[in-house]
Amino acid sequence: MRALDGVYEHSPWIAQQALAQRPLRSLTHLKHAMSECVRTASSDAQLKLIRAHPELAGKAMVSNTLTAESTNEQSKAGLTHCTPDEFERIQKLNADYNARFGFPFILAVRGPRGTGLSKQQIIDTFARRLTNHPDYERAEALRNIHRIAELRLNDKFGAEPTLGNDVWDWHESLAQHSDPGYAEQGQLTVTYLTDAHRACAENIRQRMLECGFDEGWHRRRGQRGGPLPRIGPRPAQPAHRVALRHGAQWRQVRRPPGHFCAHGLRARTASQRQAALVRH
Repeated sequence: MRALDGVYEHSPWIAQQALAQRPLRSLTHLKHAMSECVRTASSDAQLKLIRAHPELAGKAMVSNTLTAESTNEQSKAGLTHCTPDEFERIQKLNADYNARFGFPFILAVRGPRGTGLSKQQIIDTFARRLTNHPDYERAEALRNIHRIAELRLNDKFGAEPTLGNDVWDWHESLAQHSDPGYAEQGQLTVTYLTDAHRACAENIRQRMLECGFDEGWHRRRGQRGGPLPRIGPRPAQPAHRVALRHGAQWRQVRRPPGHFCAHGLRARTASQRQAALVRH
């Protein structure tokens, strides 16, 4: 129990309820058990949990009464070294947010990799979320609380989410592509067969080839396509050769068991492809 102190801010009841479900088979099982305790809690208990968190760069930071965990997180994000203008802006956002929603703004300021968001990223997110519907924002606060808890548990148990970091990097590389008119505003929109769409498709094709898929090509709706030339050396042949196809026409194509689909891309093993040829 002592090892879980501070995972959920000033809310030991979450760890107590999760540990009552022992044996817990892994760190992932523990994270899930704790998050389920929050999900199934009453609305009042959830609201009390949200309100147990300090404001960003708020009174608790100024008076040095933050928990050790919160101090570490706000420090990594640079909130303990705000300029006077930044501090004033955050205080105004804190006041406006509390007046609108009735609870403090919660953000996992350590970011997706745990190294810390920039102060400008935090301020921009703060301002954007002020426009959310109260029900949505309450759910967003809880989601960020779970993310904070996950990072704290990773620190306590020395866990490094290597695969999760890789997936985040893949998402970030895709998010570089957006249609004109939206990209300039920092918005993410990709329409079928625009340059951004083609760039995303090629990005995914390359990623899947790197993961061991044997072939990959793009095909427009209603058109027959051929394999695109491979870039780089051919990987070692996997036990099951895999083909990758992309295109909206798959809505009209038979989908036998064993196919894999992600972001509009479809793959199948060589044995399934051969069986399809025999049937036709």
